[in-house]
Amino acid sequence: NGIRTVYAPLPRHPASVRDLSLLADIATPAADIEEAIRKGAGKTLESVSLFDLYQGPQVPEGKKSISYSLSLRAADRTLTVEECDHTMQKVLKELETIGVVLRS
Repeated sequence: NGIRTVYAPLPRHPASVRDLSLLADIATPAADIEEAIRKGAGKTLESVSLFDLYQGPQVPEGKKSISYSLSLRAADRTLTVEECDHTMQKVLKELETIGVVLRS
């Protein structure tokens, strides 16, 4: 049937899930935001998924609120809270380079 199944071992260590609600220009593509997240998070980023996109009265004119869920994991150990916080700071710093900030 042409479909090849690939199996991978189950992770031995738990993931840490963090959600980010961001404020971006309407013209900023979600793909650019996701790329900045991946670049900032580095190898500890297991997955990133967009779960909310909003434009409306609570968002400034010309902006959009966009929210992502990030799953962070190390193959060899459980990540500490400090490591996860440090990764998230790197993500936010990378997002700032494309004009995207944490929504307050």
